[in-house]
Amino acid sequence: MAHRATQRDVRVKRSRGFTLIEMAVVIGILGVIAALAVPSIVGNTDNERLKTSTRGVSRAFSLARSEAVRTNNVYLVFVGTDALGADLPDINGDPAVVAVVNDGALGSANQNCRIDAGETVYRLAPSLNVTGGVLAGVTQMAEDVGIGARATGSTFTEPDADAASWVLFRPEGTAHSFDSACVVGGIGSGAGGIYLNNGTRQFGVALRPLGTTRVRIWNAGAAQWGT
Repeated sequence: MAHRATQRDVRVKRSRGFTLIEMAVVIGILGVIAALAVPSIVGNTDNERLKTSTRGVSRAFSLARSEAVRTNNVYLVFVGTDALGADLPDINGDPAVVAVVNDGALGSANQNCRIDAGETVYRLAPSLNVTGGVLAGVTQMAEDVGIGARATGSTFTEPDADAASWVLFRPEGTAHSFDSACVVGGIGSGAGGIYLNNGTRQFGVALRPLGTTRVRIWNAGAAQWGT
């Protein structure tokens, strides 16, 4: 009877929990699953940041154009840096992706194509792992009529065709190129494209001559731009 009771007690104890070996196997399996899942999670996060940055650039163009028409002021959009090459700090002091600036009434003393103290500035917060430029094999968007070097991430240019990543909107809503001396190009001279990627995915924002925008994503499999 004692022997039978002992065997029964062992079976009961085993049914109440895992052995150390079983726990080690489970932990090992969970570790493998986690290792496989982390790259996917990181990749999805990077893609969302890229998408957010791209949409932010598109919204910046649209906001500047609509506010220029609404307020009858000149609005500037800087991507990456201002016309002097300085970073675009966000509210935390970190470099921002894009800034929209109310440059004041056309021809006024403070309408100088720069970010001055007291001017209204809208900034998109920084997004990690997002860079300007194009991945291998990426072509220029059909809507992008800019003549700048696409490989730099921007086909915008200054009035003398020097590289730029900024544009000016006049009160009538037209896009114009400009330089650090506030020399402004003609109607439609501000057309161009911004190209952003995270090393695996490519997005682009095209600003048309009359100020409308188009966002596209590169389809690597088809080797063409999609929507």
